Amino acid sequence: MGNSIESHPKRERLKPRRAPYWVRILPKRFLGYRKSTIGGGTWIAKYEQHGSTPRREKVLGHESEIDSFEEADLRARAWFGELDAKSPDSHQATVADACQAYVDAMYRQARFKTGDDAARMFARYVKATEFGQTQLSELSAPITQAWFDNLMTSAPADPERRRAARATANRKLASVRAALNHAYRALSWVSSDRGWTPVRPHGSLVKRDNPVKQRDAAFLAKPERQRLLACLKPDLADFCRALLLSGARPGEIAKLRVGDYNAATGELHVPFDTKVGGRTIIVSSQMRELVERCACARSVSAPLFARADGRVWTNDAWKRPFKRAVRKAELDPRVVPYCLRHTAITEFILAGIDSAIVAAWAGTSVRMIEQTYGHFRSETISRLVDRVSLL
Repeated sequence: MGNSIESHPKRERLKPRRAPYWVRILPKRFLGYRKSTIGGGTWIAKYEQHGSTPRREKVLGHESEIDSFEEADLRARAWFGELDAKSPDSHQATVADACQAYVDAMYRQARFKTGDDAARMFARYVKATEFGQTQLSELSAPITQAWFDNLMTSAPADPERRRAARATANRKLASVRAALNHAYRALSWVSSDRGWTPVRPHGSLVKRDNPVKQRDAAFLAKPERQRLLACLKPDLADFCRALLLSGARPGEIAKLRVGDYNAATGELHVPFDTKVGGRTIIVSSQMRELVERCACARSVSAPLFARADGRVWTNDAWKRPFKRAVRKAELDPRVVPYCLRHTAITEFILAGIDSAIVAAWAGTSVRMIEQTYGHFRSETISRLVDRVSLL
């Protein structure tokens, strides 16, 4: 703090500015003075909790009302005491407190819809439960596991509906883990994440104990792809063709706009890359034909691959019609749109394209390509070596 605000002569010499001049009066507690261009200034208090992003500020009053640093200091300390009384002690904070703090953080980041969804879920499945009232200092992996297992106690017997219930339970676990990680990393309410990190989500198509069965379900042979596309309505068929021809994630394809495609260079910019923050790919001739057909006579802000009514594709919009097409095409019921991305990457690896090129094209890391598709790379190398006559 280079400029003191403790005496009136020193405050008079300060330059007027919008940002206050701050003095720390307690750990994470500050008293500020904002100098006005028309004379005088305003006293402000700032409260930071555990040194994290969450903070509050309060205007204590104008200098004409509070004429001394000492009086402003007393008012600031009184306000800090009120906030400390309302804020959970880090040693007494519960899982429910962590969830509420996480929701508050999302609201501060203007993530209102996500915050509302999380708040409703926490209120129904966490707040009033024994798990929600557990203090973070006493939270253990078995307690978190018991809560997670309890989410499936009333799951339906029908396999498809039970799979959906598992996916829903996984999303609830992900939200709770995010809230607990926020309490651990941002708020320092707990000294370790051992109370929830060992709890794993239910197995899915992408992460399965048996890797052979996983690959069998996720990869679609060319006849299977053709049967699937033939069973889809035209708008969803184009969406799925884009997945196959680009190898992008379904969410990335859904968010693409007409303006993301450069017809002159044949490049498609993926600004919503979930891993690397945006990438540009050079499309194939088949993908170029598909993109130009879908973008024909449409504004640059329109969705590139839109539904029949012009709206953007969402998970809820494609989920059921895709499942119906999977059944009609007589494919493995575990097949989901993401399998088309997996299929595209696999085909490129089998074609002998370098892992670094495939990784950049798919928006992932070379390490992930080698870990997930390394067995295909071995097959490709073996086939290429067989072409060479050494003896």
